[in-house]
Amino acid sequence: MHAEFIEQSIRFHLHGIMAPVENGCYGDVGLRLMDQMWRAVKEARLSTTGINHWVYLSGGRMFVGVELTEVVSATPPAALDPLEFVLQRHLRYLHVGPYQALPRKWKELEALLTARGEVMSLPSLEIYGHHSDEPSQLETTIVIGLESRST
Repeated sequence: MHAEFIEQSIRFHLHGIMAPVENGCYGDVGLRLMDQMWRAVKEARLSTTGINHWVYLSGGRMFVGVELTEVVSATPPAALDPLEFVLQRHLRYLHVGPYQALPRKWKELEALLTARGEVMSLPSLEIYGHHSDEPSQLETTIVIGLESRST
């Protein structure tokens, strides 16, 4: 498994929808939010990268959003909220394969973090590449926020 530990900050500026997740049903909630988000994007005729971002937040919440490719007017669509955050340090891993394998991959990455003495922080996210009809070719970038190192 080739996971990159990145000490350089990365900024995300997304527009989408947030909701609480009950009983660990992240997949169900994420799919519902993604459908709502894309409906709002299409209704507002927004130009986007077309890449879904599933952001895992504290308090059992998640945000599903997309990057806009054009500046949003002073009043973005009411159905979409902005979410901007910076990860000072993070782990980046490219998963190639079916989405159903992602929970197992997260457990493997969490074990790697523990073995290296790293502590995961939120937000963390999944960035979904463009869809493929072949599950073995699906690409999902996992980005896990890491706590700052003590100096």
